[in-house]
Amino acid sequence: MPTRRRTTVLLVLLGLIAFGSSMTGSFWVVFLHEVHGAPAPVIAALFGTAAFAAVLTAMGMTLKGSVPATPSIVAGIACIEFMQLALGTLRGPALFALFSLLYGAYIPLFFLPWNTMFASETRAHDRAAKFAGFPLVVSIATIGAPFLGGLVAGTLGFPALFIIGAGVLAGAALFAIATGRRSERVRLAWNPALLGRETAIAYAAQGGIEGVLWTSIPLVALSFVGSTVLLGAVFSLFALSGGVFAVLLGRWSDRIRHRRRFILLGVGLSIPLAIAVGLAPDLVAFTVANGALSATLAIAPTFVNAAVVDRLEHEIGPVMQTREVILNLSRGASSVGILALFLLGVPVQLAVLLVAGFLPLQALAERGA
Repeated sequence: MPTRRRTTVLLVLLGLIAFGSSMTGSFWVVFLHEVHGAPAPVIAALFGTAAFAAVLTAMGMTLKGSVPATPSIVAGIACIEFMQLALGTLRGPALFALFSLLYGAYIPLFFLPWNTMFASETRAHDRAAKFAGFPLVVSIATIGAPFLGGLVAGTLGFPALFIIGAGVLAGAALFAIATGRRSERVRLAWNPALLGRETAIAYAAQGGIEGVLWTSIPLVALSFVGSTVLLGAVFSLFALSGGVFAVLLGRWSDRIRHRRRFILLGVGLSIPLAIAVGLAPDLVAFTVANGALSATLAIAPTFVNAAVVDRLEHEIGPVMQTREVILNLSRGASSVGILALFLLGVPVQLAVLLVAGFLPLQALAERGA
């Protein structure tokens, strides 16, 4: 039976992770590019490798049919914590390898059990509103985090920033241990037929969008502004997403029990904004367009997830595991695509236009919803 306390605990844990990773994550690409001299194609390759590492980890988690939830979550947090420590202490190939592998392993180890448990706390009358709470909590937790990270990096340097970030994540791991249910397990299975072809395509489109953005946006922002503090302020503006708007839409959707029109709304709002980001001529236009895009991009996936879980409420674990694999395969493929574009001399900002091409595919999901 879903409980408000359980939902709150899961969202607080997510907020802690979002704060710790956003405080530092806004500067991973900057650090790799500016301090370690990694060119844009190498950075794209690192993120692509991380995505494929996430796929392998997720598939490995299905071998026994279920995993203990809290140990998996704590292991995921430990991966991103040690990745931060590697950023703060290592150089060269060892740093690049650990960055990709640990970041990739973190994604399914943490999010597979977290998503499964969180979705299990929802019902049709509150599902979309609760799913919309995901981006809202991330928005709240990350509003000031990148700016704080910029201040730390500007005064103490990047290594100190990453070590402090690792400390914050260690606190999140302790919270997960203290609040987790020791005996709880989540059932996982790879079953794309369960989703259906059109919904699988929609999830692949979402992964493609995320792969483009997590590789391109930091480098584009860096091309406009070099100060770490100012860059932190720019990313703080990005974090002011449309979480509240998504929750209001979610409550409306829960009341009328209709998901599809909200999927279409999210897609329709995001396409022109993605084009605006890809063609923005200066920092102000880029910041405004990307902030608005961050707000609207959360809408369609929220209602896709709600519609899928409405249909497959008793198969949440396999749904989340299959979704996670598809997302990461697509993230990796889009990172490889961006790598190819870099090598062909296409400006990194123009790569964001790919998002406008992926967005209509999200509208394929759950077309009867």
